[in-house]
Amino acid sequence: MKTYPIVLYVSKSRAMIALERKRYYSHTLATGHKGIGYVLAISLIFILGLSPLLFNFVVDPYNMNKVFNLGINKEKISLKAHYPLWKILNYPSQTATTLIMGDSRALALKDKYWHQLKLINAYNFSYGGGTINEIVDTVNFIKNSPQLKTIFIGIQLRSFSPLFKKGMNRVPEAIEFANNPLQYYSNGFVTEISWRQIESGFKDQIDNITANSNFKLISSAYAEENFDFSKNSLSKLLDPAHCTNCILPKLIKSQPAPSITFIKTQAVVGLGIWQELWPLIAMNRQLPKKFSNQIVKNAKSDWQSFTFSKKYWQGLVEISQWSKQHNIKLVFFIPPTIAEMQQQISNYGYGQLNQELRADLARLATVVDFDFDSPLTRNVENFNDAYHFNFKIAKAIIGELIQLVSDNTTSVELSQKRRSGIRCPITKQDITKQLSHQGLRMIEGKSCRIWQSSDE
Repeated sequence: MKTYPIVLYVSKSRAMIALERKRYYSHTLATGHKGIGYVLAISLIFILGLSPLLFNFVVDPYNMNKVFNLGINKEKISLKAHYPLWKILNYPSQTATTLIMGDSRALALKDKYWHQLKLINAYNFSYGGGTINEIVDTVNFIKNSPQLKTIFIGIQLRSFSPLFKKGMNRVPEAIEFANNPLQYYSNGFVTEISWRQIESGFKDQIDNITANSNFKLISSAYAEENFDFSKNSLSKLLDPAHCTNCILPKLIKSQPAPSITFIKTQAVVGLGIWQELWPLIAMNRQLPKKFSNQIVKNAKSDWQSFTFSKKYWQGLVEISQWSKQHNIKLVFFIPPTIAEMQQQISNYGYGQLNQELRADLARLATVVDFDFDSPLTRNVENFNDAYHFNFKIAKAIIGELIQLVSDNTTSVELSQKRRSGIRCPITKQDITKQLSHQGLRMIEGKSCRIWQSSDE
């Protein structure tokens, strides 16, 4: 017979029941606190993750939304940190009639100078350190502008080298930001520029807060000229745009640069009828140190390894074709440099190519040339350095360009009243010299030449 253990049931005392309840609630409370801690931690991470977006949305260093007015002059910092991003996000696409494109010399033709001559819908779309790659992509970006009538493009021979600014192109990135606000607000570079805006705009307040503490805000957003190009990706370095043996387009024939030991002052030879336009520039004068250093060092950098990019040339050809198809006035202008810098082009063996560039550009559109031996380029006081002219010359150049193309009678009249050191050959009275040969016409005024196809 099976036996079974006897289980003695003893009822719990009230004290035991109370103790077990206390243990249960204590465990539940501890578990609840732990769960709340997780929620708080996740919430904090989420808030921290959103804070740069909210910060950038409020500061908005490149005017993506223009919701908050913090009373900060954003352009002063943001423009130099990323020229295309500022220009693209602030482009008045619905009203712009006149655009100016190019590098820092074209950038010197500031919006306000055009507006002073009542051309209020002019917009300077130039970039410091701008390249032909960037000009082409910018033109593609603005093609749907409904009021556009005229495009001025500042250009010079050295820009056609694939080595110029190492083929830099900041425009695609700027367009990507413009089309993707979330990417813009969450970008580390934009956050850095936002901090710089706050530091600059509220410097006194920040100094007061940090005066008695060790806390310090640090930022180091870079401008174009400080960009470390050595960190480009392999794919960029292998881009055909960097080819050093590119084939030149028809009518453009390069000459090999001579060894530096054989460089000597010389006139441009082999130009036939055009040779008289490029006399020997022999000036024995003491230049400011900055100027003389540029003439030696920058010229060597520009010309010793120069090659001419067919890709860049084709980009301008396409711009010319598009402008003609859409009845857009296209004008190339060649900014002035001091006379000694011009002579270096010939010294390195590219004088004839420099002339041929003008001829071939003129077959695409009118060329307004300020870069030749003239009273303008011989006077050092007209320049801030060997490459860059001062604001007075910038205003004078704008006045001449306006008279060439504008149908705004008020703007033209104001421009005529301000003429002085520069007079482009706009009327017969302005012409001091003219030459015509093989479908190309050159007319010269005071410190200004106009190159055109004879078919125009």
